[in-house]
Amino acid sequence: MNPLIFSLVCLVMVAISANFLSLIKENKILLYISTIPCIYLVIYGIYLIFGSIDLHEDASTNFFNKNPDEKELPIVFVILKFYKYMLILVGLIFGYVFSKKLKNERSRTSN
Repeated sequence: MNPLIFSLVCLVMVAISANFLSLIKENKILLYISTIPCIYLVIYGIYLIFGSIDLHEDASTNFFNKNPDEKELPIVFVILKFYKYMLILVGLIFGYVFSKKLKNERSRTSN
C-alpha cells in the first residue's frame, strides 16, 4: 500500500476513533489501537517535511501531464502544500488525547 494512501486511511481511523471517544475511553486495548495511527501520522508527516518527496510538485506535474490544456491547478491542490503539517497536527493532538485517556484508565484500574 502506498504510504500516502495509508496516511489517508490513518486519518479516517483517527476521525472515527475521535467520534467514538466515549466508547473507546472505556477499553484500554481500543485506546492502544487508536494511538497507533496517530504515531504513524506524526512519523509520516516528519518524513514528508525532511524527506525528498514533495507531494504538491509531484501531483502538479502529474496533473499537467494528464491535462496539457489546463493552465492552472485546481484549488484542491493547495491542500497538498499543507498536508504534511495537517498530518503532524492531527497525529499530535489526537495522540495526546488518546494517551491522556489511556493514562487516566491506567490510574483508575490501579486504584
